[in-house]
Amino acid sequence: MAKAKGTRVTTREKKRMWELYQLLGSYKLVAKKMKRSPDTVSKYVSEYETALQVAHSILN
Repeated sequence: MAKAKGTRVTTREKKRMWELYQLLGSYKLVAKKMKRSPDTVSKYVSEYETALQVAHSILN
């Protein structure tokens, strides 16, 4: 069953989306596994990657 429209994405889910995307390489496959839309997965994977890049640049 799909998540209700407007259901908030938790921090844990955002991290999991990124992890699954690294493994599966497809927003559509991640979306299906997590019962979210591909657009939602794309948005949060991009957001998570940006956060990682910023953290990396600060630490180096």
